[in-house]
Amino acid sequence: MKYIFFIICLFSTIIANDTPYTNEDDSFQNEPEYIPIYDFSLKLLNDTSDVQVKLSDFKGDVVLLNFWATWCGPCIIEIPEFNSLYKKYKDQGFEILGVSVSDTKQQLEKFQKKFDVDYKILYSSPDIMNEININYGVNSVPLSYLINRESFVVRGYPSAIIGDYWTNALTTDIEKFLETSSKTPYK
Repeated sequence: MKYIFFIICLFSTIIANDTPYTNEDDSFQNEPEYIPIYDFSLKLLNDTSDVQVKLSDFKGDVVLLNFWATWCGPCIIEIPEFNSLYKKYKDQGFEILGVSVSDTKQQLEKFQKKFDVDYKILYSSPDIMNEININYGVNSVPLSYLINRESFVVRGYPSAIIGDYWTNALTTDIEKFLETSSKTPYK
């Protein structure tokens, strides 16, 4: 039994390590390998021109990509935390994109009359959202990803980002990636 515990602990340590092991050179890398974004175009709520916004348009910014819905309680609870983070870091190149996974434009407009959302809200038709949800592994909401200035997904947050622990962890990550240079970890 103690060997099973040891193997689980060892496996957990390897998975949690920020410097992944590669078979190429049989050593640890100095920088983690990040995942390139899956690019998409969505409509921006409150934009009368009906222009589509591409995720890749935000290259050069640190982006919190938040998948949410108006019917999701934990998603709504995140909004004040996100508003505070957005106000604090937006002038340093930080953006929050709230991607509604299932709401129509009318539902989102009605929602915004009741709740203040200071960051960008994006939406689209169900068929386009299904493709995006599949590519980002959105099986439940809220789900958020932090994207660095070079358009690589660098962190995932598979639940609501609320309370001191999660907000402090996210703040630390945001500050870290706002400070990084434009050097990408991919060769």
